[in-house]
Amino acid sequence: MTFAPGLLLHDRYAIVEQIGVGGMSEVWLAVDQVLDRPVAVKALTATLDDEPDLFAATWREARATAKLTHPHITQVYDYGEQRLDDGTVVPYLVMELLDGRNLADRLTSGPLPWPEAVRTAAQVASGLAAAHRGGVVHRDVKPGNVMLTPTGAKVLDFGIATLAGSRPEGDGGWLIGTPAYAAPERLDAGPPDPAADVYALGALLYEALTGRPPLPVATWEEAEEAHRRPSSVAPPSVPGLPSAVAALVLACLSHAPDRRPRAQEVADALDAAAPSVAPADARAGDARRPATRYTRGVASAAPSVGPRTAVGRPLPPAPRSRPGARVEGQRRGLHPILMIMTALLLAGGLTVAALASFAPSDNSGGAAGGPPGGAPARTTPPRTTAPPTPSPADLVAQVDETLERAIADGRIDEDAADDLRDGVDDMRESLEDDDPEELRDAAADLLEQINDFNEGSVAQEARFDLTLALDPLLRNS
Repeated sequence: MTFAPGLLLHDRYAIVEQIGVGGMSEVWLAVDQVLDRPVAVKALTATLDDEPDLFAATWREARATAKLTHPHITQVYDYGEQRLDDGTVVPYLVMELLDGRNLADRLTSGPLPWPEAVRTAAQVASGLAAAHRGGVVHRDVKPGNVMLTPTGAKVLDFGIATLAGSRPEGDGGWLIGTPAYAAPERLDAGPPDPAADVYALGALLYEALTGRPPLPVATWEEAEEAHRRPSSVAPPSVPGLPSAVAALVLACLSHAPDRRPRAQEVADALDAAAPSVAPADARAGDARRPATRYTRGVASAAPSVGPRTAVGRPLPPAPRSRPGARVEGQRRGLHPILMIMTALLLAGGLTVAALASFAPSDNSGGAAGGPPGGAPARTTPPRTTAPPTPSPADLVAQVDETLERAIADGRIDEDAADDLRDGVDDMRESLEDDDPEELRDAAADLLEQINDFNEGSVAQEARFDLTLALDPLLRNS
């Protein structure tokens, strides 16, 4: 234990009680005696003598994250270092104290209803996007670092846990995060990348929808082994969940960082898919919210549950190729978020104007589509008339084209290719019978076939593309 009740930090923050413990920090309820308000104080458990680089990184990141102002990011108020009686120096962050329920705690009673899960993930994605724009990568996104409050989800730990994970300098080479939510590239030494946060976001949404993370691992060694195996994650099977959202989860969990969407794209796509009703945990009087404890007149949330942040040394590089720096737009075929938006549009969830706002732009000279020299471009009001709805035959042809492209690219092996081609033939036969229900069943059977293959037979990217191509057949045939 680093702090204790009664300790006064820099003649200002009076420690009241411990309200949380993590893998590398403790969280304390305190009172800011200058501004007369309750705050949360997060203290690093490592000592200055043990990890001097970690201290420097914590201070640098505290300065960066304190500049982040967003409704779904916990605000950082102050940073300090406290010398204890035994001579050790402990850095700490003073942060916004939240009234709400930890997402990991909420998930102990089962998954969220899918609209609530999608809405929560959209808010988390929005907060991450703001951080990424500010040059900050979280590196420990998980249910335990998300608080459900009356005003929506709040992302925690943008102070200590975030900076402690930076590599290759600033933390002495430590691996810090939570293995079940760590992207494959996190296991190798390398600079932090926002794409790793998107992977963790996909894992968080998967668990919010199903009640379990996509990779049930507890250690870095187990995570390394899981990522080496040619296994894959099937789309979350949740009644009523739009198939395009399930495909978006797969896109976030893609093994290759450059195949994942950006956090802002995820936020916008999930916002479009989520029904516009207040989340259950934000409504007053929700029976599932825990009773608030009061200590000396100050409210505090219950301690968080779920897997703790793990600390360890980086593992040796695996004998496999990994993509290098993330390059936007390097993707065969249609842009992934455009594909998701198209699927939602066909399901009646978006206007064409909203869809057009996600089109990749050409930034090679001023505004996209504008005149040279940066002159203001003349704008044309967006069209709001939907294009003609593709016929069932057109949609089956699109599935066939997507399948053949994936086979030609080597993303589907020969044995799986033969089986999946048979599934497309079954859909063609149902077209001849002019039976929408039979076509829908054939599409569902093909999707089940796709998900039965592991990643060695059907790559995650091919699974993603085929799921999106099948989506309008599953919903509208």
